[in-house]
Amino acid sequence: MELRGEVGLLHDFLGLDDYSSPLYGRIYEEVEVKPFSRELSREFLRRGFNEVDMSVSKEEIETAVEELDGIPGWLVEFGFHYWKRGDFERALDMTMRKARALIREELLELEKRSRRYSLILHAVAMGLTSWSMIKEYVEAKAGPVTNARLSELLRNLKKMGWITRENRKYRIIDPVVERVLREG
Repeated sequence: MELRGEVGLLHDFLGLDDYSSPLYGRIYEEVEVKPFSRELSREFLRRGFNEVDMSVSKEEIETAVEELDGIPGWLVEFGFHYWKRGDFERALDMTMRKARALIREELLELEKRSRRYSLILHAVAMGLTSWSMIKEYVEAKAGPVTNARLSELLRNLKKMGWITRENRKYRIIDPVVERVLREG
């Protein structure tokens, strides 16, 4: 459902910064869909439900916004299920079950590349947000890792849209992903 913001990986694949690539120097446009603010999430759901002539309480919208935390894809998924089924709890449950399944699939794919990816994500989800804390966690779980390798793994996770770094702290971008990681 939520396509990871793999813009960095796409750039690498297309060779947009590679002089030998046929796409080098071409004009292109990126469209980045960031998580909505709480107010925009509320408005997004309200307008969507209005378009299908569905009356939804403020409390239900607030609960959905709280659970799905501004991720447009999850808000759409929830709105669709609620519209089709007419059952708030079931729609939210279906959305979260689908989210968990997709996220777990993505994590398994990541682990095929390196088990350390999922270890890093688990560390960040548990609140180990500094580079040194992440390194300690990864080494405790999987043995020694060089600084260069850990930096590469973190850089790749950023390119894939799993994490971001702000104020020298890493965090999971999608709060639903963070919740799934915490659940184990």
